[in-house]
Amino acid sequence: MRHGHFQDRTAGQGKRERTRSALLDAAIAVVAEKGMEAAKISDITTAAGLANGTFYNHFNDKDEILREAAYGIAFEVVGRLDAEMEGIDDAAIRVVTATTRFVSILTAERDWAAVLLGGADRLPDFRENLYRYLRADIERGVAQKKFDVEVTTFLLDQIVALIGVAVRAQLHDGQEPEITRQVCGSILRLLGMTPARAAKLVPA
Repeated sequence: MRHGHFQDRTAGQGKRERTRSALLDAAIAVVAEKGMEAAKISDITTAAGLANGTFYNHFNDKDEILREAAYGIAFEVVGRLDAEMEGIDDAAIRVVTATTRFVSILTAERDWAAVLLGGADRLPDFRENLYRYLRADIERGVAQKKFDVEVTTFLLDQIVALIGVAVRAQLHDGQEPEITRQVCGSILRLLGMTPARAAKLVPA
């Protein structure tokens, strides 16, 4: 199996760390091919070129490895988004920037998309941690009087669903910036902006 995100990060480390990373990268590849629900431990060990017993030297079960893979990728993506948004105070611009970059990253990194979207669906604690970042920007927007909404889990569910639509559509049909622009506009309107104001904030 080719090296991936986790193996690149542990290159030069001890055998245990490199084996664990190989399993994590294999899990990402299997989820990308089969989805989280259908992925099996035997699929992961086969993809990594390791024995089934080796898996249990590192992880207790499938959920544990999927959770670690999802958090590892999310950490990388959030790091990129934070760098992109450094110095941006306007909450509406932050939401548009984060959404645009998030969709761009995941449509370029198809395996990551499968793990992050699957993790949001399957792992409640992972979903709640993702929501923390989104909630913070929306609450900032409410304080800045940019947004006129009550920040609820249902609202966050709707926004994440829209972002998921943008990612999945472009994974299937190829990158299409217009889809991302439409989703950004829909999110801003969902947050209480008028269509005219939302249109001005979404880059052409």
